[in-house]
Amino acid sequence: MKKTLSLAIAAAALACAPAVAQGFYADGGYSFTNFDVDVSGTSTDVDLGSLTARAGYDFNQNFGAELEGSFGVSDESVLGATVELNYLVGAYGKVQAPLADNFTVFARAGIVNAELEASGGGISESESDTGAGYGVGGVLDFAENLYVRGDYTRIDIEDLEADTFTISLGMRF
Repeated sequence: MKKTLSLAIAAAALACAPAVAQGFYADGGYSFTNFDVDVSGTSTDVDLGSLTARAGYDFNQNFGAELEGSFGVSDESVLGATVELNYLVGAYGKVQAPLADNFTVFARAGIVNAELEASGGGISESESDTGAGYGVGGVLDFAENLYVRGDYTRIDIEDLEADTFTISLGMRF
């Protein structure tokens, strides 16, 4: 009985091994973010652009974790002040499901920290805060280790809400 149980456990471990060896990935791209910010007591929408880099690890075909960092490259003028994204960083857990051999959808949730700065027109403010980030997306593999990724992430920080859309090109290792 013990021998049969040991063989069954070994067979199950071997069957699961390919799914566990999914590995590391990294991608980079452009993010468009719409922030709902409070500038001098007035709530307004601010559209900012940033370059985004991401690194992650897929534990198997259904679960992964990733780190993300963005820095602003496109600012906006609001009420005489220039609003810019200094940085946005995040750590996420990810659940995913392959829908085809080369297409996977995912949902992710995690913690983010962002810093926005507004200056000009008598204003000089900088605020950094931490909150939640959650979203969905898809990954299309177009070569053995290369992919295109598109995703939407909702940022929910105490006094700051944002919707981010990112398109990126990546590589699996």
